[in-house]
Amino acid sequence: MESSQISPRIAIYGLGFVGQQLAGFALDKGWEIVGAYNRAGEKIGQDLGSLLGRDPIGLRVEDCDTADYSRLTADIAFVAVSDRLEVNYPSYERLMSAGANILCHGAESCNPRRLNPGIAEKLQVLALKNNVTFTGGGIWDMTRIWAGILSVGPNTEITSMTHTSFTDIARQGVHLLRFCGAGLSVDEYLSNDVGGKTGLAGIAIIPPLCVIDALGLDVSDIEENLEPIVWTQDHDSHWLQQNLRAGTVVGTRMSVEILTKQGITVNACFEYRDFREDEQEEMIWKVQGKPSMEVRVVREASHMASASSLFNRIPDVLAAKSGIRELWTYPPLRPSMFI
Repeated sequence: MESSQISPRIAIYGLGFVGQQLAGFALDKGWEIVGAYNRAGEKIGQDLGSLLGRDPIGLRVEDCDTADYSRLTADIAFVAVSDRLEVNYPSYERLMSAGANILCHGAESCNPRRLNPGIAEKLQVLALKNNVTFTGGGIWDMTRIWAGILSVGPNTEITSMTHTSFTDIARQGVHLLRFCGAGLSVDEYLSNDVGGKTGLAGIAIIPPLCVIDALGLDVSDIEENLEPIVWTQDHDSHWLQQNLRAGTVVGTRMSVEILTKQGITVNACFEYRDFREDEQEEMIWKVQGKPSMEVRVVREASHMASASSLFNRIPDVLAAKSGIRELWTYPPLRPSMFI
């Protein structure tokens, strides 16, 4: 489909920080939003435009659990609810059964076949049955996944790849900083299982696995370690609006080592934490081999880029064949200003 022909009908499922930005981008384009859904609460029944701080648009936010999806006429639906496929699955089933292509802002949706084969199989069947496409994405598209793929372009030999990153996670909501353990004691961090299955476990594995799959490598072993980040000096938290005494948790460090059958080791170290005033978000892919290379991405507005990166995938998803389509099967991300 030529970009000049794109004027899709949009649905938004999950109207938190990211979902509201996605709705705003669509309205700025003059595209019709035909469905807006959220869990029960104060947002239900509000006009979507008013919720966004704009003029009313005549579309009310519906309860996602009681809405009639048979009336939905969306070409593409954004899902911005959870990082976990299992949590998101009811939304996928409702929207895809109504004939909507899916763009999901959720970590596991970037590589569903690898991370949850059972749900991936159901997604594939559902997508093919309804002739729609399923893709997960967001800011990782360019800053973690495609940056890693492009970093090895000049290489004739690769020994290892290392991805390090520092994320000011509260930019997308203070609740996320608390989810990563900020403000807790180390004992509270451990007792709350911040690094467990209901917390951050498995998240840092996803981008390197996407790069590995894109490069056609075969995984032989994965090791992951999560630990609280504590500083030896007091820290005034802008986001939490409190002083975090030395020894208080400021976030989580996630370390991953993936071995491949080809002998290439892929390491990742993520820090999701509070930031000092002079810090900036940085994503680095370092390749050891012939030649050794480094790709560095500075994220100056990650609070916007999570939504804008997902939004910019619309043309690719609308033009794709039905079924699950991972990010690396598309071209590198392109700006939506030309759509």
